[in-house]
Amino acid sequence: MPSDSDRTILVTGASGKVGRHVVAGLLQAGVRVRALVRDPATARLPGGVEVVAGDLHVPATVDAAARGTDAAFLLWPGFSADGAAQTVEALARHVRHLVHLSAARLQRDDGPMPGVWADVEDLVAVSGTSWTFLRAGGFAANTLEWAEQIRHGDVVELPFPDAARSLVHERDIADVAVRALLDPALADSAFPVTGPQVLTQREQVAAIGSAIGRELTVREQSPEAARRAYAAVLGGLRRRRAGPLGDAGRAPGARDGRRATRPRPTGPDVRGVGGGPRRRLRRLTALPAGTFRGEVERHDLDGSARSSPNLAVTCAATRERSPGGNPYPVKAVRSC
Repeated sequence: MPSDSDRTILVTGASGKVGRHVVAGLLQAGVRVRALVRDPATARLPGGVEVVAGDLHVPATVDAAARGTDAAFLLWPGFSADGAAQTVEALARHVRHLVHLSAARLQRDDGPMPGVWADVEDLVAVSGTSWTFLRAGGFAANTLEWAEQIRHGDVVELPFPDAARSLVHERDIADVAVRALLDPALADSAFPVTGPQVLTQREQVAAIGSAIGRELTVREQSPEAARRAYAAVLGGLRRRRAGPLGDAGRAPGARDGRRATRPRPTGPDVRGVGGGPRRRLRRLTALPAGTFRGEVERHDLDGSARSSPNLAVTCAATRERSPGGNPYPVKAVRSC
């Protein structure tokens, strides 16, 4: 096994909300990083990163990017698994280990739900490489969908305001991903990656209001109105993305309403696996608060802020330290 300084790790989706932090964590660990992005000119990744152009839907570019690398972080961008088999095969020809960012819906007591995430997991599991699945859900960045309403008023319309789930910060996902890419002890295991607390959507809006110094209220939106708004968003996605939307094409419905009485819980299994306590959405820091005030800012990997149309991170929050430090050993995971 090569030392960290001798490894080269491929990060797909490297300019995204999670991938950008994976790149930062690997650099901090002293690992050589190769970043696969669609447009290197706009990726704005830090110095020392080898940036290559490619597209996960074009397997030949993935094959070229993976040559000479030891492991890869995979974030499948499609709303269906069409084309994923060829991409996974291209990665597996070169890397020994794949870390796949999957979905929390596969970490259910009554068994995983079918869909694109299950399909891609199956492809990775039989690819011939070792693997780690990070089953994350409730990304903190999803609160940005309310930013436009908040910039223009104090009322946020949304369906099922009492639906609850634990929000996970994108940096926490990246922390676990970096550990999984570097530590063979985490191979061939699946981890639920959640935030430290369960919040209703109403509570999430209140937290944003507290951060920006405004009292925000929630107005419940009917499921029918939510579906119309969602359909308009999906129309734009269909124009920008090839292939069917699959699971992402589902408008808010009964399952979202059930979260009001059966919220998605927090998962203690990976507390500390990422090298530190999880971030709590107790308050939003100045940078994301600016997003809701109408200021368009970006948090760079070096910690500086500058104007940009693309927000890289959102709900940077105070960290919660678990009682007694880290009571959960690395191997306390649910294996696939």
